[in-house]
Amino acid sequence: MKKVSISGKGGTGKSMLTTLLSGILTEKGYTVLTVDSDDSNPGLYRMLGFDEAPRPLMDLFGGENQILTEIKYRQQKDDKQPTAEWLNKDKFEMSDIPEDYMIHRDGQKLLSVGKISAAFEGCACPMAEVLKIFLDKLELKEKEIMIVDMEAGVEHFGRGVDKSIDTVLILVEPTVESISLASKVYYLSRGSKIDNIWAVLNKIPTGAIADKVKGELEKRKIKVAGTVYYDPQIAEYALEGKPLTQSQAKEEVRQIVEVLLKEA
Repeated sequence: MKKVSISGKGGTGKSMLTTLLSGILTEKGYTVLTVDSDDSNPGLYRMLGFDEAPRPLMDLFGGENQILTEIKYRQQKDDKQPTAEWLNKDKFEMSDIPEDYMIHRDGQKLLSVGKISAAFEGCACPMAEVLKIFLDKLELKEKEIMIVDMEAGVEHFGRGVDKSIDTVLILVEPTVESISLASKVYYLSRGSKIDNIWAVLNKIPTGAIADKVKGELEKRKIKVAGTVYYDPQIAEYALEGKPLTQSQAKEEVRQIVEVLLKEA
């Protein structure tokens, strides 16, 4: 388990799971790089306890215009060399990333791909391309893990962003829509040559509901790593913009981490 993607329907709690996983793995002695790839959700850095977001990775790779030019060259199969230094690198490690772009504290590191910040700014294609390049070229050392808080839905699969991911966690809430999307994510993950795919149930009100959701996922051959029951403390933290600390949900995610590490 080196490069982990958190996927699922919007509003299922992907950032919550990302934050708790990052904290628990750090407590276990791992160096964890959390990647905020959601182009709209601004609050992940607060959930992780940072005072401000890092400079966007988009800038490190030459900015939007440079990335759009790179996309055009690739589509035209043009061999012209990119002018941005980081686009020309074959491989790099966490330690190579400048501090402005990767803030850190107590073993936790945070990187943000970029955000849509203005009307008529255009599509998020350049950010997806940057993330795809970054995931492909980043080499992780022993005891280093990267967790990517993916954008909602499945567009990132269509853009090939997940081709360098080795573990997909699908966050599933107790709705037909969420279960249906989980099935789609599972299918696309397998199509991306990813074998290590797990569902994590979230916002579950009762054990009976958990059993029903697990049953539906089992019909679709999706393994369940664990369940996070509805936790009003998490809702309170989210409302107030506080970092996630000790809670019932954290202890449930701790059990999920044990399953994932055992199966890795």
